[in-house]
Amino acid sequence: MNFGEWMAIELPTEQEFELEANCRKLHNNPAAGPLAAALLRQTAYQQQLLQQAVNEIARLELLLMQT
Repeated sequence: MNFGEWMAIELPTEQEFELEANCRKLHNNPAAGPLAAALLRQTAYQQQLLQQAVNEIARLELLLMQT
């Protein structure tokens, strides 16, 4: 893996569709609106980025233990 590749957020297609559907529901809801949809999208991306960071840390620690 090249340096920084793990920071590219890659959501599975099913998760992307589900996220988009939920964001559209929030966006069209008069009680929530576009801000709630943007927060939901941001939270999903941050969660995925955090998971990828943890995976990268685990990969690097494994490399250190093998040497």
